[in-house]
Amino acid sequence: MKKLIKWNGKLMLRDWKTRLLLIGFFVFLGSFSLLYRQQNVTLPEVQLRSEYSDAHQIFRMIPDSHFEGEVGQEVQLRLGRNSTLIGLNRYILSQREGNTIDGWEEVVSDYLNNGREMAENNLFLHEATEFESYELLQSVYLPSVAETQQELAFYNALEDYGLDIEWNPYASSQILEQQLELFITTILFIVIALLAGDHFTKEQMKNYSVTQGIPIPIKRQWRIRSSLLWAMTWGVALIGLLCSYLISLVFETTGSLNYPSDIYINQTVSYIPLWQYALLLLGMGMIVSYLFLLIITGLSWMIRNVYLTLFVTAGLVMFYTIWQFFTPVTGWQPSFYTNIVGVVTGSSAAQYQLPGIEFWRLPLIGVGVWLMLEGVFHYIFSFIPTQTLGLKRRESK
Repeated sequence: MKKLIKWNGKLMLRDWKTRLLLIGFFVFLGSFSLLYRQQNVTLPEVQLRSEYSDAHQIFRMIPDSHFEGEVGQEVQLRLGRNSTLIGLNRYILSQREGNTIDGWEEVVSDYLNNGREMAENNLFLHEATEFESYELLQSVYLPSVAETQQELAFYNALEDYGLDIEWNPYASSQILEQQLELFITTILFIVIALLAGDHFTKEQMKNYSVTQGIPIPIKRQWRIRSSLLWAMTWGVALIGLLCSYLISLVFETTGSLNYPSDIYINQTVSYIPLWQYALLLLGMGMIVSYLFLLIITGLSWMIRNVYLTLFVTAGLVMFYTIWQFFTPVTGWQPSFYTNIVGVVTGSSAAQYQLPGIEFWRLPLIGVGVWLMLEGVFHYIFSFIPTQTLGLKRRESK
């Protein structure tokens, strides 16, 4: 087995297409931080400037008469306070010193305290159903209750970790998060599809295995090829991600790998450090990519057409979108888990209204899918002769 794995590995690496794809894959991932810095990203300070404008606009949209009475006056007070707090936080971000400004703590307060107060004001406004322009507040001004509670949890997480609000979207930690999410959702599937799309076909059509002695069970070849491609893909990916992060440390602020990232678990959104979030994405990506490599290498021998294989693979990756038109029954549906970031952040659960779509289910689903693939391809490969075209290994006398 060791000799067979070594021979298959050398054979694959000698293929010019494999080398070209792996090199291109590494160059893209390794230079991602440089490419990301070329795009225009909205600074948090600018985003708050837009919110500040909206906070003033809502006063012009609500008639003055609606601010009369006890409820109206309280709503007016909360809206006015939010406008002030947004302005203070915008000033704090513009100074780029942290959550406070030295010597001005009593004037501008603390960014986290300001943010918490705004969130609490918004929760009050959600409950002010007797206000005459309540529907206008809901439709134009207020974030949802879930978003507001998520903001509170974010500010609490920053305080728990002892971190400042990140003012720089080009910080190394922020770029790493963006790169991981793009890689796990899109780039990974493209690379494994291109790598595995015709490897198994080449093996059978060119009879490489003859030189190693026949019969070599097709099922064994299928497993070996899938595992080697998986190892090559992730070896290059991890090195590329590390290079990109190290390069970004040279050109930008470092940020923090403890910065809070949202995660959906137990049907609520919580926050964990970025490094834990990164490991979670990578772990889920490794599980899903291995299953897809098993599927692609198996299909490449059955279909023997790389373009059709890639088309089928793309269909499997995007199959979860079909549930936008049909009502899904359970959160155990395997197709949901190809959208890894959507599962981890909870956007899939919200979109399909299935609270049970949670990341911890993926390993269990993965084992079930793997057993199913083993059974399906064992049955299919039993109909395929191992010794193709009547070729036999030359025997020395």
